[in-house]
Formats: sequence, structure tokens, C-alpha cells
Amino acid sequence: MGAITGRTLTVLVLSLGTAALASPDGVLQADQTILEAHQHLVAAGWQPAPTQTPSERERAWAAVTLRSLSSCSGSGAGFCRFDYQRQHQRLSVVTVPSKPGQASIGRVNRWW
Repeated sequence: MGAITGRTLTVLVLSLGTAALASPDGVLQADQTILEAHQHLVAAGWQPAPTQTPSERERAWAAVTLRSLSSCSGSGAGFCRFDYQRQHQRLSVVTVPSKPGQASIGRVNRWW
């Protein structure tokens, strides 16, 4: 096996970091409500850390009062983004409405 270069090591570390966040402590599952996800994340040491302040309209679309809410899209699929931090790690969770086209509690769609 060849020597590991600085670039290879950087890619490997970034890949491992992404893999570690892909399923934070195994608590996130596609289609669970953001309320369930939030409860499990906080219990695992993740803290709300929104990257921006959502508007009142975005809060209405999300249909939850979670401090982790960063933004919501009022059109298209109706995605909402919730952000968390644990130590120096960041986590973003994207939801889709449980009742498409209506303000409703989101279900986890993806995370990174």
C-alpha cells in the first residue's frame, strides 16, 4: 500500500467526519417527526444552533417552536432546515411537511 499524503489524509478525515455525522449516534431516521428527532438529538448532546433567524412566516410553515429552526421554504416541497451543534460538530436536518402543501410538523427527509 502506498504512503498516505496530506491530501489523502484530509479527504479521509473529511469522509470519516461526514460518515460520523450521517447518523448522529444512530438517533436520526428518515420519516420520523422533527419533534422526535429533536428530542433524541438533545438527549445525545446536540444543542440547537440555527444559522439564521427564521421569519414569523417560516415559523408558521414549520408548525413547531423549536429553537433549532433556521429556515423554511414556502413553495415547492416545503423543506425546513433545523441546525444543531455538539462540541465542534455541526448538523443540519431537513424536513418535509407531514401534510404536503400545508403548515404541518415536518418529517425528517435528510441530514448532513
